[in-house]
Amino acid sequence: MTSEKSTILIVDDEPRIADTLVVIFQVAGYSASAVYNGTDALAAIEASQAALVICDVVMPDLNGIELAKKIRASYPNCKVLLFSGNADTQHLLNTAEQQGHAFEVLAKPVPPLQMLAKVASLLHPNPSSFPQ
Repeated sequence: MTSEKSTILIVDDEPRIADTLVVIFQVAGYSASAVYNGTDALAAIEASQAALVICDVVMPDLNGIELAKKIRASYPNCKVLLFSGNADTQHLLNTAEQQGHAFEVLAKPVPPLQMLAKVASLLHPNPSSFPQ
């Protein structure tokens, strides 16, 4: 269990994936919720005070990279972790990097323990604050 509950927002246009991640994070002691598009994510970040947004890259209304840019501009304390099962996202990442936005992207499917470890390192960079 985490020492203080960090709020995580999952954004994926595949509800099954988003909802599964919510359960994984809740079992691990985080407060987690899901939305299924980038537009809803912006409203949910405001309402939830999310500490971390985990976002799919390829989504129909607002792709994850554009969403991540908006999050960084409006919520600088909110961390963003992107993930994608689409090999065709590299051009989006390259364009963002040329514009001065570097993002880490995990490849789907992400094993739950790897995802939990990555989130713990983002939310609790001091190893003594890792969940036990």
